[in-house]
Amino acid sequence: MLLLSVPFYDFPSSPILIIGAIGIVVALAVFFLAYKKYFNSPFNKELQLKKKALLKEKTELNKKLEKIEQDLKNLS
Repeated sequence: MLLLSVPFYDFPSSPILIIGAIGIVVALAVFFLAYKKYFNSPFNKELQLKKKALLKEKTELNKKLEKIEQDLKNLS
């Protein structure tokens, strides 16, 4: 007769494992917070470049819009 039993393992209560698990959680929290703070930082070069490009595009679109509005007034 074949008995199929599923092994059950208790989580070891070793202080080294508990300290290691806490260390991993702290490291992940620090990584997450540093990542979030870096990409929201005003000193982030990529963010500055993107902002400059968007402002330039905005001014170009505003100029085009003014030209279109002027053309519409001329047609009336």
